[in-house]
Order: sequence, then structure tokens, then C-alpha cells
Amino acid sequence: MDSFELNPVLQGVEISVGYFRNVQNVKEIKQRIVDGSLCMSMIKACMIADLFQVLTACSKAFHHEAEKTLKTRNVFSEILLILSPSNKISECFKLFGVQDTDTDIIVVARKEESESLCAVIKGDTVNLSKLPEYCHVDALKKLFKLSESELSVCSLVNCIVSQMIAKELK
Repeated sequence: MDSFELNPVLQGVEISVGYFRNVQNVKEIKQRIVDGSLCMSMIKACMIADLFQVLTACSKAFHHEAEKTLKTRNVFSEILLILSPSNKISECFKLFGVQDTDTDIIVVARKEESESLCAVIKGDTVNLSKLPEYCHVDALKKLFKLSESELSVCSLVNCIVSQMIAKELK
């Protein structure tokens, strides 16, 4: 897992992000998140165009936590809500949350908890730079309602992140 400090907005907040493929125990991990024994976010990897998309969502979610303005139960579910074009919490879990049958996941946790998480996940660690290779581009274009004219002047990830940021202004 790679570590990132969410500066300059959030001094001292460090997160770890990992990309795992062929994960065999997604259902078990999800249950441990629900029962509170694991504190992390699991994101459907195919819905992420670039690491920047995840880091943007993390920055916003941890800022919401610091400001005590979370719309969800915790910062890790807030990440999923921010990634989604919808403001409906249940919909964000369907779109970006990991289902029991998913095997490619992105994990986000506080840095101090990341080592113990790696021991729990039964799958192959993949370099985060590989994310764009496994992204479902057509699904993202449809989900975010991106036209070819938009994509001719702006990259896919920039279009998505722009919508993520602007969603709060609606």
C-alpha cells in the first residue's frame, strides 16, 4: 500500500491506498467492516479511472470529518459517497462499493492501520499506476453522462473529478 499525506488542507492526516486483484475473501472483509473490526473503505476498482480520483475523494471526506459535516456514518463510507455522481447513500454503495463477487478492489485506510489490513486481504497487490488499465471507461462515461465533446477538451479523470467537486454546489 502507498501512503499519502492529505496536505495542505489536512495537516497530519495520512492515508494508505492499496490496489488488490484476485481477492478471495471480499465477503469476509466486508463483514469485518460492518462489525467494526476493520476501519477502511473498499472501492470497486473498475470504477476508478486514476488514483487522483481516489485522493480527491479522500481529501474531501477527511475534510468533512474534521469539520463534522459527514453525511454518512464514517469517513470511509463518505469516500464512496463523494466518488458517486449521486447524493443518495444507498446508490453510492451499489456503484462504488464492493460486492461479494468482486475480486478487484481499492482499499483506503488511515496509515497507522494499513499494515494490519494487508495481512487480512487474500489477493495480489498491484501497483496503483495500473488502475487506468482495468478501468471500465464506458461505464464511467455513462454514469457521469460524459459526452465525446467534453472528453475532447478534458481527460476522463478530470471530467469525473470536476463533477465530484461540483456535486456539493448543486
